[in-house]
Amino acid sequence: MSVPRPRTDQDLLAEIARNIRWDPRIDQAPIEVRIRDGVVTLSGTVESAGRKLAAYEDALRVQGVRQVIDNVEVHKAPRPAEPRP
Repeated sequence: MSVPRPRTDQDLLAEIARNIRWDPRIDQAPIEVRIRDGVVTLSGTVESAGRKLAAYEDALRVQGVRQVIDNVEVHKAPRPAEPRP
């Protein structure tokens, strides 16, 4: 019986990036993912708290991730000004 090799940071990074890229809740928001010794740091700016939470969940559910530091900021896009009569 062979023992599975431990997952490297690169393995974890690839899976997290794939999860974020294909998660329809995030909708291609520019989220940067860094990882060191199983500790993931997310950063970037998204337009809703839902997108921020989705990225956090996508990282946390990857087996081998020890901690997620969420530095993602929420900034809603400004609404276009209504035309004046």
